[in-house]
Amino acid sequence: MMMAIEPDAPPEEMMMPDAFMGTPSIEGTPVASFDTTTCSTASVIALSRQIAKQVDCMMPGQLVLFEEQPNIVFSGGAVLPYMSESARTDLYAAASSQGGARTLQVNSGFRTVVQQYLLNQWFRLGRCGITAAAEPGNSNHQSGRAVDIANWQEWVSILAQYSWDHTVPGDEVHFDHTNSPDIRGADVLAFQQLWNLNAPDDQIAEDGDYGPATEERVRMAPAEGFGIGATCE
Repeated sequence: MMMAIEPDAPPEEMMMPDAFMGTPSIEGTPVASFDTTTCSTASVIALSRQIAKQVDCMMPGQLVLFEEQPNIVFSGGAVLPYMSESARTDLYAAASSQGGARTLQVNSGFRTVVQQYLLNQWFRLGRCGITAAAEPGNSNHQSGRAVDIANWQEWVSILAQYSWDHTVPGDEVHFDHTNSPDIRGADVLAFQQLWNLNAPDDQIAEDGDYGPATEERVRMAPAEGFGIGATCE
């Protein structure tokens, strides 16, 4: 996915850890307020971290920490550092195979429904240089089995040797690790659970489907995160 990257990390207050404590709240900056004001999903990174942690509560071990390495760097503050374990193993191996001769520049790894909502909106609006964006709920990024690589030309043949496919028309930076489990919908369900926990008077179905009711709440959700985060913490 071709997109502008903001190099600055998100504000410190947006990186605070969650906990199953505090007061239920959906107060904050609505996700939809970023439809026309930015080109970086770093704006919703705090909420996305809560969703990723809730996925881990539901499916322990499905997402593992994905970190920078001597030959892997993250481009900007919008990279959510989680990935399927098998995808991570093969990505690390591909990067290491070059012995430091080149660096893998990662734009995006695991992506939550709120991040995918924004990317899809920017694509629909013709903003941010985005040439392709799946509908929320349909992206392999939401399974933790996809990456966007800024310097993709240097890595196509190398990544292919480690089960990373490069087959999405019009999305040159995008690679899929289809050997990893497809858990699309888990992040939608995690969002639905967190919404219901924090909005007891505005409940929605917890079905993992990205329908109109869920999209409406995604638009309303606080970018800084819910008052109560992941339920297993």
